[in-house]
Amino acid sequence: MQILYRNYNTLSLKFFLNFISIFSLFIFASGANSDVISKAEDQCGANLWEMEISITKVDDYRVIITKYACTRGGEIINGIFYEYGEQVKLIDEYNVEFSYVGQIIDKNNKIVEGHVGAGDKLDIVEVPNGFPYLAFLISRWGGSNNYHSYVIYSTLPKLKKIAVIERPINEYQANNRNGSERVVDGFYKNGEGSFMIDRLTTEGTELGTSNASQNWNVETLKLEGNKFVSVSIRDYRIDTYKRLEE
Repeated sequence: MQILYRNYNTLSLKFFLNFISIFSLFIFASGANSDVISKAEDQCGANLWEMEISITKVDDYRVIITKYACTRGGEIINGIFYEYGEQVKLIDEYNVEFSYVGQIIDKNNKIVEGHVGAGDKLDIVEVPNGFPYLAFLISRWGGSNNYHSYVIYSTLPKLKKIAVIERPINEYQANNRNGSERVVDGFYKNGEGSFMIDRLTTEGTELGTSNASQNWNVETLKLEGNKFVSVSIRDYRIDTYKRLEE
């Protein structure tokens, strides 16, 4: 089944550009990103630099996602990293760690969601056409485990968080080790046209001492009205996993 995806128009502004739109300056002046800056500073624990802001209009709201760079030394000037006066290339997870934080404002520039979430990556999800909600994917990278979660909002008639979905299946887990652990498999439709999502869960298993020793089940959630309902929990095996598409 071919699935068409909803696209959003996003305005991205790099802080080191000479020109920043009047609209973005108004947002900064309104203090719309003060709380998320504070959270990013706490997570960094070193030198924090604002790198880029993206603004995406969704119905009567605007989503603001800010990208930060955390360095253990040096400084960033006009988007260029310097150490001891020398220009140095930024290499993610070597001399810099990038992070993202998000919030939502209404058409009156009032903050209606001060902290959508924060992580090593934060994106608005390109959901299948007909999916009625705004979905964010928050990802955190680890040495032995990559962690993802969806945060789902309704935007009509007003903004409301309706679900947080932890540990959605990633491409590596969905395709018998073929694919990236940093890319989720995503939402899909079953034969009846309902929106589904599969996630890993420890429900019904014994807790292991580590991720490597943990046994997992896969839970399928189905969107019914304004909530996701569990319709199946079954054993998860990477070599036999299949979606519940029928």
